[in-house]
Amino acid sequence: MNTKRSVSFEPVHAVASLLSGLAVPWWITGGWAIDLAVGRVTRDHSHVNVMMLERDEHALRELTGVDIQLIAGGQPPGPWPAGRRLIAGPVPGPNPPINGPRGRSGDGLILRSNDLPLPAEIILASAVRDIWVYQQGPRIFTRALGDITRYSEGTPFVSPEVVLLIKGRPGTDKPRRDSDQRDFEAALPVLSVEQRSWLKDAIEGRSALRPAIEGQPGQTRRHRWSADLAKRPDGAG
Repeated sequence: MNTKRSVSFEPVHAVASLLSGLAVPWWITGGWAIDLAVGRVTRDHSHVNVMMLERDEHALRELTGVDIQLIAGGQPPGPWPAGRRLIAGPVPGPNPPINGPRGRSGDGLILRSNDLPLPAEIILASAVRDIWVYQQGPRIFTRALGDITRYSEGTPFVSPEVVLLIKGRPGTDKPRRDSDQRDFEAALPVLSVEQRSWLKDAIEGRSALRPAIEGQPGQTRRHRWSADLAKRPDGAG
């Protein structure tokens, strides 16, 4: 198993090369998407996160020379059974029919290959036609797929404010990870006024980052995402 870390964009380029032949959309996401937005590698990474739409996960079976393993129910990675469909989570409105056994929300896939310096982890997202739908608890966020897509040298990645929203996990009580804070600090200088405003409005609901967002007593200044987002990108306040 390849678990080495990287300080260059080589792992992203390798994943992009592997997926370039797919006839369905995909995006680099997570910490690597932040690095692509910033234009440099800001921290170590042990894998590459790739977002795909739930309705397109079957396309991965077309890949050759790749070991694809299923992550399900907190169990160690294992074979991805033929016909096993994965789901991203609840989506408002009618869902398309699914053929074959349906997985559980949160199941994922790991791609490994001799051509990949780091493993690629597939994260499934929901979409209704061309609208991305993200749900955490009772809160639902939507954006046009085109609006959440950015490119770096032809490689599609998720726009940084959307990555940070997912890392903020509004509507859950999951603890904040240090890597999420580091990604926020790296991305903040490159967020436009519009991106900051959208993220601030989206993330100020109930969130695992509530102390950071609201600036509760005892929290250090660097952890107050909402206050930092409210500042102008040029630092003028």
